[in-house]
Amino acid sequence: MVWTPWGSEELETSRDIPINTGLSNPIYKTNATSTTKYNLLTFFPKSLFEQYRRVANWYFTIVASLSLTPFTPVRAWTTWVPLGIVLGVSLIKEAIEDYKRYTADVEVNNRTVQVLNVETKTFEPKAWREIKVGEIVEVLRDSYFPADLLFLSAENEEGICYIETMNLDGETNLKIKKCLDCTKDLRRDTLCTLSNAVIQCEPPNSRLYQFTGNLTGLGEVIPINPAALLLRGCSLRNIERAYGAVIYAGHDSKVFMNATSAPSKRSRIEQIVDKIIFFMFGLLFAFCIIGSIYDARWLQVNLNNNWYLAPQYTSVQYNPATPAVNGMTNFVTCFILYGYLIPISLYVSIEVVKIIQSMVFISWDLDMYHAETDTPAIARTSNINEELGMVNTILSDKTGTLTRNVMEFFKCSIAGISYGAGVTEIERSNMIRRGQPVAITENPGLAQYRERYFNFYDKRIMEGAWVNAEDSHIIEMFLRLLAVCHTVIPDGPIVEKDIKYEAESPDESALVVAAKALGFFFFKRTNSGITVRERTATGIADVEYEVLNILEFNSTRKRMSVIVRDSQGKLYIFCKGADTVIYERLDNKNPQNKRLKEPTSLHMEEYGSAGLRTLCLSYAELDPGFYDEWQQGYFAAKTSLQDRDAKVAEVSEQIERNLVLLGCTAIEDKLQEGVPESISTLAAAGIRLWVLTGDKMETAINIGFACSLITEEMQQFIITAYFPEIEALEEAGKSDEADMKANEKVELQLKQVELEIRKGARSDIEFAIVIDGKALSYALSKRLAPLFLRCGLKCQAVICCRVSPLQKAQVTALVKSHGDVTLAIGDGANDVGMIQKAHIGVGISGQEGMQAVMASDFAIAQFRFLTPLLLVHGRYCYKRMTRMICYFFYKNLFFGITIFVFNAFTNFSGQYMYSDVYMTLFNVIFTALTPIVVGLFDKDVDKHMCLKYPALYKEGQRNAHFGLRSITGWLLTAVLQCAITVIIIFIGCVPTTVPRSTGQPYGQYEVGVVMFSCIIITVHFQIVTINEQWTWLHHLSIWLSQVVWWVFLLAFNSITLSISADLYWLFLGVVAWNPQYWLYILVVPIACLLPDFFFRSVRRHLYPYDHELVMEEQLMERLAERERLKKMRKDEEAAVLNGTAGNNDLRPPLIEPVYHVFDTSRARAGFLPAYDPNSKYYTNMDRPTQSEMTKVRNPVLDNLDATMMNIQRQSTLDAGAAVMRQQPTQSPAMHDSSKMGVIGSAGTANGVQNRYPTTSTQVQSRGSINLLLAGYQGQSCGQTSPPPHHDQQVHQDSSRPPQILLPPTHNANTRVRTTARVFPPSSHKDNNGTPNYAKHDRGSSTNPADLLAGNPHLQSDEAETLAIYASALKSS
Repeated sequence: MVWTPWGSEELETSRDIPINTGLSNPIYKTNATSTTKYNLLTFFPKSLFEQYRRVANWYFTIVASLSLTPFTPVRAWTTWVPLGIVLGVSLIKEAIEDYKRYTADVEVNNRTVQVLNVETKTFEPKAWREIKVGEIVEVLRDSYFPADLLFLSAENEEGICYIETMNLDGETNLKIKKCLDCTKDLRRDTLCTLSNAVIQCEPPNSRLYQFTGNLTGLGEVIPINPAALLLRGCSLRNIERAYGAVIYAGHDSKVFMNATSAPSKRSRIEQIVDKIIFFMFGLLFAFCIIGSIYDARWLQVNLNNNWYLAPQYTSVQYNPATPAVNGMTNFVTCFILYGYLIPISLYVSIEVVKIIQSMVFISWDLDMYHAETDTPAIARTSNINEELGMVNTILSDKTGTLTRNVMEFFKCSIAGISYGAGVTEIERSNMIRRGQPVAITENPGLAQYRERYFNFYDKRIMEGAWVNAEDSHIIEMFLRLLAVCHTVIPDGPIVEKDIKYEAESPDESALVVAAKALGFFFFKRTNSGITVRERTATGIADVEYEVLNILEFNSTRKRMSVIVRDSQGKLYIFCKGADTVIYERLDNKNPQNKRLKEPTSLHMEEYGSAGLRTLCLSYAELDPGFYDEWQQGYFAAKTSLQDRDAKVAEVSEQIERNLVLLGCTAIEDKLQEGVPESISTLAAAGIRLWVLTGDKMETAINIGFACSLITEEMQQFIITAYFPEIEALEEAGKSDEADMKANEKVELQLKQVELEIRKGARSDIEFAIVIDGKALSYALSKRLAPLFLRCGLKCQAVICCRVSPLQKAQVTALVKSHGDVTLAIGDGANDVGMIQKAHIGVGISGQEGMQAVMASDFAIAQFRFLTPLLLVHGRYCYKRMTRMICYFFYKNLFFGITIFVFNAFTNFSGQYMYSDVYMTLFNVIFTALTPIVVGLFDKDVDKHMCLKYPALYKEGQRNAHFGLRSITGWLLTAVLQCAITVIIIFIGCVPTTVPRSTGQPYGQYEVGVVMFSCIIITVHFQIVTINEQWTWLHHLSIWLSQVVWWVFLLAFNSITLSISADLYWLFLGVVAWNPQYWLYILVVPIACLLPDFFFRSVRRHLYPYDHELVMEEQLMERLAERERLKKMRKDEEAAVLNGTAGNNDLRPPLIEPVYHVFDTSRARAGFLPAYDPNSKYYTNMDRPTQSEMTKVRNPVLDNLDATMMNIQRQSTLDAGAAVMRQQPTQSPAMHDSSKMGVIGSAGTANGVQNRYPTTSTQVQSRGSINLLLAGYQGQSCGQTSPPPHHDQQVHQDSSRPPQILLPPTHNANTRVRTTARVFPPSSHKDNNGTPNYAKHDRGSSTNPADLLAGNPHLQSDEAETLAIYASALKSS
């Protein structure tokens, strides 16, 4: 221990914890915890401090305090009451939230656990809060660990247990923990013998996955690794009980050390609000200075000349002999009087609106609900809702964010030979993009080999065939490495089909499952070894491997190694990792390495181009003497209490060398559903996307093409730092020269990119940059960062490959520094840095736990949900919030200037014409409801229009609704309306005019009631002139607020004189009987609103905003739908008049195509038979040139053309062919699902998801890709086709006419069968319900020509269709 400079408390540098002695160092914290922000003594001081971090609250408090002085023009309670309401609401909210935290703390602290009593040597129940450091506790199955414990023993021979860390890091997969070998045999009755043991460890820290400590006192020093640490918050699984000694308790535990609050984020809108408030403060001070100077001068010059003011009896405030004092006191008076320029309820309204926007509108949106995982969208903060509508750049992780993070073993390279013949989604997407045909070859027999994590087939090594291979010994060692080199936990019965594997990453599960499928079945793990059932050339045998050391994977090492001893006593090190680090550690003299390095590298490049994740596999046989010597150094490093990790890494380097290459694995991580459509939509919205991934460049580029991040039309720039001359310098040990050379190369490439971008700036060419991690490290340097940022911001897409978590955060900070609103999205712990660094952090609740979600501002389940989050909710929140804030300042400036003008007419004496009561209630009552309704329900276009026209999002990026121009327009409107109001009322309500028969002229407060009524009406009807869509809440807020004003007048003017003062009986006795009052409250608002209304109307017709054009289209759609329904009702009425009221549908049968879509991607699983000489997947395909690419039509349209040609060849289907040819892509009928059954994609080309039923469409889809067989051209130009309901099934009725089958068409991974079906109207049934096609209005003929003549209610396109059908039947 060391003493702090003040000597008041000790600062820990290490801990010495005696186990089971009953003694505890008093400086160690107890296990009682508290998560509350306040207690009874600190609640008011701390909560008020939080409230007074807002500048406006300081101002209102100063005003309220000054109202207690004799210089105040208003009564004190009229300023203190609204301030108390505003602060009280906030304090009550804080108290409720903190009380919830307090009750949760009480529940946790009162939990009980069994603790070993030193004196009685028995376990006794004890509350968590009473546990002390050094005590031994017993934790039962499914219970939580009460503190951070050293794992001593468990009730099994292996000394292992499984824990769930959901509450710690959000991961649901189980983790294995191993107790110390020296204590694993201790049981409940023998644990008391540990009284001499002492734990020496590091002080409390926040490192969850690291621990440095030793166990002494048992005759030797035993290192404690992180696998022996049981952390508070985790729960015990799979075993009945475990025992541990308390190391860190209470707030010293790692879960509390990590409970740091997320960085405070403020939106750009809030920052602009602060500037507006400062402007209002400046205006307020200007008014006060003008008034105080004028008043002081007037009193000095003119007071004595106005005898009616009784100058001989004036107070200090009005003494003409002291103008300086007069000015100061008048300044205080004006400061209080003009305080209504600042809206006191602004912050409360903003907070209410933001909470409802986030907790209701976003969290309850079904369009962002993921049914498969039962995961809704979650708004973890409400501070930055409107920032979602202003995003310029998205920085995204790849694995688990753009992809599913559901790994499948897909291919491998062993001994220089590539195995596996599947076609990945990336390859298939790239072939479609290039216009190349995608051959589909299915083999149903291969499905038996497929299972979770395994999507592989090759008859050369399946079912033991590998034993006959030329290099069978290499294949055997390859499979053995897969089965041994991991930290996977087997769970369940020892049966290959039923066993489950719990792994820290899905990659490891995929490799172990692959080993099992290929004959090496891992089924048992103990504290010291693992057991594998091996199927080799010698037969089947259960082989046990003693695990001596595990050198774990981390982002720095990029590899993992396991040292084992087999049953024959041989020592092996198995190592798997990235190709760069494995190749550096290969034995260059080994002939096997010389033979395999080149083909393995080519295979890894091929796999990377297909979008697969690769790992290199290698091994070495160790000399026992060398290992024993190395083990001593490793033990010294493991027992070191200083820089343990660095020392262990250094020692690990000594044994991970002279490796022998075996091959590589390739794992597929499929794209998430809807990612390409979402990226295309976001790009159309003007949002740049930067992908930061750890994959190789080839993998990243191909995935970029597959997800539409990069397109063929883009000009691509590849920036790298890998050059032969640089590698030669590095091999020669000249690292400084290599760094300088690499820096020069990167700078030269960036300058060339900038030059090319400038050349193409005037054209419509889009740009994309791909940069590797090594080049990025130089590009992020202080000298090159501005150049890299300039190039990146001019590009539509940027892909950074091989980046570390630190580089992700650095790139995010760089883009953020430019001023762009940045959004970072990721799903893993390595994404936390960039999520917290960006303006907005979005976490995806994926396969890598919840670390990203817990650090984020918003959480979603899939990347595609980012589209509605930004383009719908973000846009709505931005526009609603900005309009509400502008409205607040508009109405307060309008009201405040009228006070200033009237005060100017009274020579700035501090006189006012309004009662101080309704001046106080102006913000908190009379105009409080309408801004909140605007902030919650204001909407210009519907959701589907926001997605159909993503360019509408650019308004938020430009800050079009809260920029200087927009704010100035609102403020100038307030000034203009104030001028009109003052002029009309001051001219009409002069005190020399007698408006009524009593002879009583206008009084001061009567004029105030007239003007205040006009202000209330005007500010509410201002919303009427700008509102785009109405709801009943809009009507309620506008009319109710005005009714409340008149109810207040009626009620308040009847209250006792001491309270109502000058308002006593004013309204009922004077104002209400004055006809001019009712005339003015009609004329003045109209006069105020007409200029603004006229200006907005002219501007809308001459220079309309984008959303106004879309509103017109939306209106036309609604009118067309209304006319269609109106016509339908008329048809029904006509049917009633014709005596066919029982018929629901009088229209004749129509030929409607029914598209049966079978998504075969999962059932086929990418399989192709091995060694198919006709398959192009075994040959390299040359990439077409740009000129060739421009000639390639979309394959969907090609398939449609092929279908049409097949139809024409079939003479028996002339009717169906005629109908199909008569469906124009942009005809009105194409958009009417009741006329033609059309299947649309689940996510259209611009990301639109529609939900309109299509009654004649049957869809059987098990994948994420649905072909758009009709209306494709409409989508390409912004139109959308309504997709069908997937749960609707159209069953064939035996009584209906036979189906006309059309030949199938193929595209990508979708098999389509198209049929044309004749649907009879539902009304054509006899009394028994049997369809009868003979009952029509005219005769009983079933001839279509007769039906055509017999139905007067046919629409034109239906009549044309029926005529064609009649002609076709006649000809056939």
